[in-house]
Amino acid sequence: MPRSKVKLAFIENQKARKSSFMKRKECLKNKLKQLSTLCGIEACAIIYSSYEPGLEVWPEDSTAFQNVLNAFLTKSALERNKFMSNQDSYIKERISKIDGQMKKQIVATRDFVKAKLMSECLSGKVSLAGLNSKDLNNLGSFAGHKLPEIEERIKVLKSDALASQLQLPEPKEVEQMWIAMYQ
Repeated sequence: MPRSKVKLAFIENQKARKSSFMKRKECLKNKLKQLSTLCGIEACAIIYSSYEPGLEVWPEDSTAFQNVLNAFLTKSALERNKFMSNQDSYIKERISKIDGQMKKQIVATRDFVKAKLMSECLSGKVSLAGLNSKDLNNLGSFAGHKLPEIEERIKVLKSDALASQLQLPEPKEVEQMWIAMYQ
């Protein structure tokens, strides 16, 4: 049975917070050990908390810890900060990513609404006479963007032996029909 998703929020209860810290600290040290073993990298951690006096470091071997720390500190500041992240930069990055996804979704939704409107107009459910100028402009713009796809689809259908019996209109005729609809 899968575990329920943990709500990431400050734990109000002092005892529960300390217990969670102790468990997660050990898990973090275990993950670091696994990462360094499986990937063949050198890793270290410095853990400071108000629950324990002083700092706790991993690995406990002070020379191994010192070697990793010295290797890190000898790098230039630019190199050290290249892949660093803090909560502010992480949140800004996530907001930027979600903002981009939201903009893409808005465009996709607009295209869907335009396609639905076009479909309703072509099926006779909606009359062009009942549309305002903004809707007509949007529909005309959408049709203009879709015209190359429509022309390509007509060519494919015409090349098909079954479709050649249907006597589909020429791409220029389709364009003229669209122009006539908007005049």
